[in-house]
Amino acid sequence: RLKVASKHLADGNKDQFYEETLRALWGYLSDKLGISVAELSRDKAQERLAEKNVEQELIEHFLRLIDDCEFARYAPSSGEEKMDELYKEAIDVISKLQQKLK
Repeated sequence: RLKVASKHLADGNKDQFYEETLRALWGYLSDKLGISVAELSRDKAQERLAEKNVEQELIEHFLRLIDDCEFARYAPSSGEEKMDELYKEAIDVISKLQQKLK
């Protein structure tokens, strides 16, 4: 999903980029925690990550990325720099979670 988001980033498709990045973040967490995306909420994600001994700072970073994606989808002006930064952060947070949730 992040590869698809990367393509949207390169093409400048803002809405599709943020939508695909959100899908990548939620989809990754859904797979790792064994919870369907439909049942996954911010509270449930936070609770389950804490149960898996993920640091609160990393949990908050993940949730902040979710918020940033959701906000940016509807913000009138969100430049490509912001999209590029958010993409890099998404890769970073997923990599860190991968180490914790092996």
